[in-house]
Amino acid sequence: MRNRRIAGALLGACLGVATTVTASDDAPLSAIPWLSDTLEAPTESYEPPATPLDDPAPIDVAPLEPPELGTTGLIAPASVGLTTDLWAASDADTVTRLMRAMPGLLHPALQTLFRNLVLAEAIPPTGSGEAFLLARVDALLTRGDLVAAQALLERAGPDTPELFRRWFDISLLLGTEDRGCATLAAKPDLVPNIETQVFCLARSGRWPTAALTLETALALGRITPEARDRMARFLDPELFEGEPSPPHPDPVTPLDFRLLEAVGEPIPTRDLPLAFAQTDLRHIIGWKAQIEAAERLARAGALPVQDLLAIYTARRAAASGGVWDRVDLIQRLDVALTAGNANDVANLLPRVREAMHQVTLDAVLAALVQPRLERLRLPASLGPLVYEMALLSNGRARLAVSPVPPDTLPSTLRNAAAVLGQDAPVDPDVPLAAALAAGLKADTLPARYSDLVAQNRTGEALLLALRDLSEGHGGDPTDAGEAVQLLTALGLGDTARHAAAQILLLDPRG
Repeated sequence: MRNRRIAGALLGACLGVATTVTASDDAPLSAIPWLSDTLEAPTESYEPPATPLDDPAPIDVAPLEPPELGTTGLIAPASVGLTTDLWAASDADTVTRLMRAMPGLLHPALQTLFRNLVLAEAIPPTGSGEAFLLARVDALLTRGDLVAAQALLERAGPDTPELFRRWFDISLLLGTEDRGCATLAAKPDLVPNIETQVFCLARSGRWPTAALTLETALALGRITPEARDRMARFLDPELFEGEPSPPHPDPVTPLDFRLLEAVGEPIPTRDLPLAFAQTDLRHIIGWKAQIEAAERLARAGALPVQDLLAIYTARRAAASGGVWDRVDLIQRLDVALTAGNANDVANLLPRVREAMHQVTLDAVLAALVQPRLERLRLPASLGPLVYEMALLSNGRARLAVSPVPPDTLPSTLRNAAAVLGQDAPVDPDVPLAAALAAGLKADTLPARYSDLVAQNRTGEALLLALRDLSEGHGGDPTDAGEAVQLLTALGLGDTARHAAAQILLLDPRG
């Protein structure tokens, strides 16, 4: 009955619209399963005109070489201690596989290094085509860093189906879908799928055309009945009043997410990939959901800590317990820091630290408050805590000398001080600390990486080192020691020291 009612509304429509419906049974699989399906778009090679010009002089005509997409970047390698040829000699498949398989990084120094590798404007592996750029974009998407991924795509120009697919999905998650649809209208050959085409037709107010396109796609077998019903609910929600909601698709794509939201059936983002947390930062979302999403993104290094602070302090907490206790403490600490009230800061800081530690936001808190702590004269009893925050943050004081005798520090903090070269013994029961300390003191390349560096495959070597360091106390101490030794040998000594200290301080298994 429902199909008849929709079909009846389309009687008399021009069947020629069906020619606008395109699809492919061989759509490429995405490395990220929630990305919308993309079609292969035909490409046309340029041929110079055969008609001679008025000028009788011979003119050589040749098509311009397109820019190398893989070179696209947002930062100059030299500005972050890297070289422009760090990928040039590597195998494209090996590098893209390492980049896509990089585990989640919880240590600020490692997050920063990986992000620099992804965003550096460097020579790509030979023959990588757009695959290298796609792997970098996907690495950012996996970590929820949509703003950087969007900027990288726009710098390259999302002019291929694969690039456009990712760019449009980002637009859906950031709430800029109207811009995405306008771009699609200007370049219809890049349409990711039928659902996107119907969605954009509806967003532009062309509801009858959207409905006709949808029904034609179903008749031609270009869309599944389940996907067609989701789109039909979006086009005419009243038609489905009183009917039970269908099960959610698996996986949920950004377009599915926005369609369900539009018909009043939003999906909580906490069980979805991290990129979806960005949708909870919109002003139309409740404050609690905004806070929780911002915390997830900040923990992954995908949201500036000042943006998190702005959300924490947007209004007064209206309840207590859980997230509201953190909000209240953060707000009070922020006021004390802004006012320069050392006594209030001294009373609040340990409580705030404990509250943030419960949700593994230690490093985020350190980045938030450490630079502001430098301006205050705090009690000596807070010396170890302030020193810990200096080591966890990426501020200029993170490698500061311990304010108290190292042998009076807690064991974990003492190991971190020892790794950094302070006058403190390394705990023999923590092999990782000893391995990291030895690696930082070495002044040669470790044998494990020497061939890669000699072959000018330094980017590949750095990815392997990041992978080993990400395992913390759960990995092989020798591998971790050699990883920081590599960073030091490549001129990234500060990053190596910061990473070593943060690994020892943040890993609960230590």
